[in-house]
Amino acid sequence: MVAAEPFRSSGLAEGLFGSPEEAAAGHDETLSFSVKEVRELLSPSRSLDPSFLAKLTRDPRKTVRMMAYRAFNRNRNLASNEDIFRVGGIRSVAGADEAGRGALAGPLVAAAVVFPPGVVVDGVNDSKLLSPERRAELYQRIMEKAECVSVSFIDAGLIDRWGLQLVNYMALGDAVAGLSGRCQCLVCDHFSLRGLSFPAFGIPKADATFHSVASASIVAKVERDRVMISLHGRIPRYNFRQNKGYATEEHLTALAVYGPSRYHRMSFHGVGFEDDDYRLWED
Repeated sequence: MVAAEPFRSSGLAEGLFGSPEEAAAGHDETLSFSVKEVRELLSPSRSLDPSFLAKLTRDPRKTVRMMAYRAFNRNRNLASNEDIFRVGGIRSVAGADEAGRGALAGPLVAAAVVFPPGVVVDGVNDSKLLSPERRAELYQRIMEKAECVSVSFIDAGLIDRWGLQLVNYMALGDAVAGLSGRCQCLVCDHFSLRGLSFPAFGIPKADATFHSVASASIVAKVERDRVMISLHGRIPRYNFRQNKGYATEEHLTALAVYGPSRYHRMSFHGVGFEDDDYRLWED
């Protein structure tokens, strides 16, 4: 269930994400337009270029970013927002997101979801805005209605080995690879993947803007919570059932008393120890 060596078979590990220089170049492209010019380009009378619109959501100017989000949401809902990307024969738009970036223990989990055009799960939203009960209910409906769902898991040891940022890209790429070619366009929450055979867009707040990305955020969160509840059954001293591995006061106290387990991320602040009191609890 937890990846041992992600990307061994997918072939997507190299060239998966852009350099800081390339990101800066994208900013330069949007900065060449004044706020007035951007407003004219996004007027309702004009057709929207999804690539340019995605770049505008990363513009350093808050006014421009807000204009881009308003253009995405103009008279639309989360599902119909994705129709912007259905151009040039594109039918299948996948959304991808991850859960567990900030946790001190447990895996990083990424999910990718594709719905048939016109299929909507009512109530889908950013998983952080939903109760656990509501997420569980929506998860079941997503699994029933989606054309394809793929989930990837990367454990704490690999996060320590490669670093969170690289692992995040890998988890997303692995989840997308699991869609088995059923994706013609990809939208990720924040992260931009490259080197794919289809258009891919990394858009901040995508989990609150697009139906498939919000659905992926729910799937990733539910799957990760299930892992943490299972780990609680093995090592209840950290109460993973409640804190899901995040840095709650109770969890930090348990770490101070018992030390970390094999499921903790030793490279994260507050987990690893540098003195002789270091202990590693086994199951």
